[in-house]
Amino acid sequence: MKNLIFTLLLTNSIFAITMTPLYETMDSRKNIKTIFKIKNPTADPVAVEISVLKLIDTNGKKEQREATNMVKAYPTQLVLDPKETKSIRVRYMGSGLPQNEEVYRVIAKELDIDVSGKQEEKSTNKIKAHIKMRFSYEGLLFVHQPNSKVELFVESIQLLGNILNINIKNSGTASTVPNAKNYNFIVKVKNKEYALTENDLKGTEFRRVLTGKTNTFQLKNITSVPVQQIESMRIETK
Repeated sequence: MKNLIFTLLLTNSIFAITMTPLYETMDSRKNIKTIFKIKNPTADPVAVEISVLKLIDTNGKKEQREATNMVKAYPTQLVLDPKETKSIRVRYMGSGLPQNEEVYRVIAKELDIDVSGKQEEKSTNKIKAHIKMRFSYEGLLFVHQPNSKVELFVESIQLLGNILNINIKNSGTASTVPNAKNYNFIVKVKNKEYALTENDLKGTEFRRVLTGKTNTFQLKNITSVPVQQIESMRIETK
């Protein structure tokens, strides 16, 4: 019997759309609409779906989001030709700006739809497999009053072995990421205060703390002070 040899041809169709800007703010009645630009840098057309979700919590490894009608995007579906850029109009639908900041994800997701119009090769001894890696791009939209501000404080600390768990609460009207770049972490050891070093904070996954929320962070690499002797902690802007 004649052996049939099947040749598997793998075609990597990698569509990597981009979105700009990644961050946008609406903080006045004259500034309740904005434009996000979606670009297709590849040589193939791609179908894209736009959606908007509201962030309701960021404590943990995965953001908690919910559907919203407060922010509308148009169009919600589009096809981008090769190297083409299109604009997405985004508008806040509230009658007034919120007292406490609202944070939204503007998501551009590539759809698993072939819009190239190319015909598959016909062959009796070849199988052509397309591996299509679809991506999504997520921007952040902040909606708040022009005078909104962040108010962070360390609510509590807990020592678990050599790991220091810290609970940071935001009682302000705007959100922030309490990272080592923008904040100093001051600890008290034997009634003396010390600023933790960048190495102490290295490896800590700092996430955005929304208004009225408390996030827990783990500091696993504290070496500049004896972690077992830390009595308290406070946080201050640099």
